[in-house]
Amino acid sequence: MPRSILLRHVQRSLASAAEQETDFLLAVKHQHAAEALRRQLWLQRPSIEAVVRHHLGLASDDGCTLLPQDSWLQGGFNLCLLVAVSEGACQRVVVFRCPMAHKLAEDVYAGTIDEKLRSEVATYVWMQEHCANIRIPALYAFGLKDGSHFVHVGQRPLYARICRSFWRWIYRVLNNPLLSNYSRDASVPAVDTPYMLLEYIGADTGQELSLTWAQHLHDADRRNRLFRGISRIMLSLARLPQPRIGSFLFNTSDGTISLSNRPIICTMMIFENGGTPRAMEPGQTYQSTDSFSNIFVDDNWEVTALIDMEWMCTLPVEMLSVPYWLTNCSIDDITDDNYGVFEETRRTFLAIMDEESKSIPMEHGLELTRTMRRGWDSKGVWFWSCLKSVNAWLFLFEDHIAPRFSAERGFITELKKVSMFWRDEVDQVVKTKVDEEEQFQAELRELFDKEGRENE
Repeated sequence: MPRSILLRHVQRSLASAAEQETDFLLAVKHQHAAEALRRQLWLQRPSIEAVVRHHLGLASDDGCTLLPQDSWLQGGFNLCLLVAVSEGACQRVVVFRCPMAHKLAEDVYAGTIDEKLRSEVATYVWMQEHCANIRIPALYAFGLKDGSHFVHVGQRPLYARICRSFWRWIYRVLNNPLLSNYSRDASVPAVDTPYMLLEYIGADTGQELSLTWAQHLHDADRRNRLFRGISRIMLSLARLPQPRIGSFLFNTSDGTISLSNRPIICTMMIFENGGTPRAMEPGQTYQSTDSFSNIFVDDNWEVTALIDMEWMCTLPVEMLSVPYWLTNCSIDDITDDNYGVFEETRRTFLAIMDEESKSIPMEHGLELTRTMRRGWDSKGVWFWSCLKSVNAWLFLFEDHIAPRFSAERGFITELKKVSMFWRDEVDQVVKTKVDEEEQFQAELRELFDKEGRENE
């Protein structure tokens, strides 16, 4: 049996794998699937280059080269391929971003990839229309798993751009759904992957906040500038009222967008991909009402760009909160001394947000910072955080919610006894979970045994 298995560039022992809360077996499976996807996409490089060349309207003597795999960027749900483009003396890089099917429950719920892509594209369209003050990457084109392709009208001839502008004006006058600047393109070369073709945000725009986070975390001036930039983004996104809770969706039939899909959030996708039964079907909405590597800043921590529109959706205003990561702390670690540090940071952030709100008029009667303060005082912020969390909800409940009802020792122990009234045959549910854990541990040992035999 090997002493360790390499997972996400870190050697993991059997003991550490058995103790961690995440599903180690699933993580290893995903790592192998990602490696297979990389190989598959590399074999398709002529097709990918042809698609990029087509969408950007490159001449035959212009350069278009898929860069080597060591330059690709892998996130939690997407693989970003970098493509070097040269048009005469002008050279640039674009991003050919492919969703990773093994992370998006596509095998369990067919159509999830297209649902996510259509939702993300619609978010780009909505922000292009209503939040022009927020710098986001240009979306040149995209292709869905069903084989349909769409391109931005800016890549079309002049007459097509004029025609599209006219129809967008007609749609606005008639109060129809927002008509996007993306139209179907039936002449795209074949490529065996869904994708989004995006502008590459480089050093000329800024750098990832995470690169200088540790260095300048305690610089008050930089932090205040960062808080001001994040506040402006939050206020800009929240200034328009929405009729329902859900996600925007790009309608492939006519190129419009509508708030007509279920709210797609990261936690929901992780659960569904792990086998949790789907609670809401695509197309459903409710009728009642995070990573700092996605924020680009300059040397002074002025926010210069937001590079990822993934998982954006319309949610109740009560869910709006000060980002927990501003104190370099995980959400379940905001206790004891860390709680005091976060409280001070929260007050500073909201004071800055109050200032910024004076220059960004809201098109509704809600006072956002007042709602955020009320959520903090009532502990409601922890309730909403529990709903958005994959594995921190238990700690949040015990540390922040339960003490509001009783500060007595043993309260949590007594409360757990009530679980027997959750449903019929609770003991059987517990037994099933214990059996599943034993099976998991057995499969984990088998995995390490198998890896050991293969490495001998």
